[in-house]
Amino acid sequence: MLAFGSGRSGKAPIPQGDFQTLTIPIKRAQNLLLIEARINGMQGNFILDTGAPTLVLNKTYFRNGKLADGATAAGITGAGEQVYHIAVDSLVIEDLFYSDLDADLVNLGHIEDAKGVKILGLLGANLFAELEMQIDLQNDVLILSRLNSNGESQEAGTGSATSHPDLTMPFDLVGNILFMDGSVGEKKLRFCLDTGAETNVLSNSVGNKVLQQFSLTSRADLGGSSSRNLNVLSGQLNTLTVGNHTFKNVPVILADLSGLQEVYNTSINGILGYNFLSKGRAIINFKKRELTMYFYQEEGQ
Repeated sequence: MLAFGSGRSGKAPIPQGDFQTLTIPIKRAQNLLLIEARINGMQGNFILDTGAPTLVLNKTYFRNGKLADGATAAGITGAGEQVYHIAVDSLVIEDLFYSDLDADLVNLGHIEDAKGVKILGLLGANLFAELEMQIDLQNDVLILSRLNSNGESQEAGTGSATSHPDLTMPFDLVGNILFMDGSVGEKKLRFCLDTGAETNVLSNSVGNKVLQQFSLTSRADLGGSSSRNLNVLSGQLNTLTVGNHTFKNVPVILADLSGLQEVYNTSINGILGYNFLSKGRAIINFKKRELTMYFYQEEGQ
């Protein structure tokens, strides 16, 4: 599980490169989504993480950062790690590149140890603020498209012009983090949409009306953006409604989200992560602030 907040939203960097639509392979480290990129000439894996507001680098490989006044990193498993900032000359992802970036520096070594893979950092949300993201986990690709002044894709994604979406949902941006409404047991809840979360999460303070919809299956150890592991309750929500669609038997863990809420500086009742994104092809349009999904054929619920 990885969710990250630093208290810093940062100015959205300008995407450069000669492309209109770019298809990028997604690799997996269990339920973490990895994108290969090159930063300051170093090639390696980055976690695709809309739960991080900005570019984040693993301080195992990047030094010479300056301590950021008052900024802390936080995740599901805790908060409090000091954040350092570093200037980055270039970040290159296939034909997309960025110049003169600011990045946060945190320790991600424990994630590398848990997954057995070298991770250079996190690709945070503001890298994609001027683009449309299409995440297709059935085909393991990330498709990035440039947008015109109206927020329309220059080239329509596959199927989006010929088929009706199964789900269309507005979202809010708070410090570059995506928040959207949902409901459980007729109670309205606020979720963070986080591509870096390995499972869905529900706050353990949501109240009895919601918790009555939760069925416990097991306890699990949860790792995240801090080096701590927490023992959490794992189970299913009988139903979760997002937009006009109700999902059934939704995998979820119960966790304390108070630390993450403090860093994001906004209310949060849960996180929609890998389990949610794996239901269908998800298109995130930052300019329109809209999520569109086309469910995979086998997803009948």
